[in-house]
Amino acid sequence: MKRKGTETEPPEAGEGVTFEQMMKRLEELVLRLERGDLSLEESIHSFEEGIRLVKQCTSVLGEAEKRIQRLTEEGAALTGGGQEPEDAEERGDDELPF
Repeated sequence: MKRKGTETEPPEAGEGVTFEQMMKRLEELVLRLERGDLSLEESIHSFEEGIRLVKQCTSVLGEAEKRIQRLTEEGAALTGGGQEPEDAEERGDDELPF
């Protein structure tokens, strides 16, 4: 049963739903909650959906971080097996070794 005055909900995150789409939906939910014109039940439902989206986005970001770490390690291995270059002191800690 659809509640009067509510927006249609997008499909659950999974295949075909991008990180950007999840973030956009999360932003929409936050705006709806901040408006303060939802019923208690609608607010709870929006909050629950938002929590699910936060967990899914966190998972996607965690996987992206792992991929970046793996690629960085592979790049370091290709450029000398992790040995520090002679100009390491000139390079900041936040800069990549290649």
